[in-house]
This record gives sequence, C-alpha cells and structure tokens, in this order.
Amino acid sequence: MPHVVEFTLTVKPGHYQDVLDVYSNFAHDYMAADPHLKSVHIVGDPAAGLVRGIGVFDSEEAAAEVNSDVIFATFNEQIAPLVSAPAERVMLDLVHAWQRA
Repeated sequence: MPHVVEFTLTVKPGHYQDVLDVYSNFAHDYMAADPHLKSVHIVGDPAAGLVRGIGVFDSEEAAAEVNSDVIFATFNEQIAPLVSAPAERVMLDLVHAWQRA
C-alpha cells in the first residue's frame, strides 16, 4: 500500500524563503534518487512560519528508509539553523488520491 510521509517545519522568523529553497532542492534531488518516491508536494504558510513536505512512496518500507538516507541527513543539517522547533514527521496510509491530468 502506498504511504505518505508528512514532514513539517516551523521556520524561524526571516527564514521562510530559505527553508522553501532548501526543501525544494532536497525534494527535487530525492525524487531523482529514489524510485520509490512517487510524488512530492511542498506547501507553506508564510504567516504561520510553516513549511510542509508531503511525499508519496510506493511502500511503508520505502517511506521509512528515508530516515537513514545520507541525502536526508544533509537536508536536516541544512535546515537546523533555520527552524525553531524539531521537525514533525508523520507516516500515513494513502487511502485515496485524485488527480486531474
């Protein structure tokens, strides 16, 4: 069953665009490197200082393996000085998905 990883960051004031840039670069690179990652959405709320990545993987195992990937560790090091709280990571079952072509 496909799995969704939701990874939410609380951004320090003045660093919203920095976090968006780092997150977008990470998502692009990880999408190219991991064939199990099927889609990624980066969303944000500048007023609340939140940036959230939502990735859809083809299995729970593939979603869990991200935690031990060097690319992910590098991403975490890059965002550490830009966020004000530990990241929140949640894994969810993908129940339904609709997409208009």
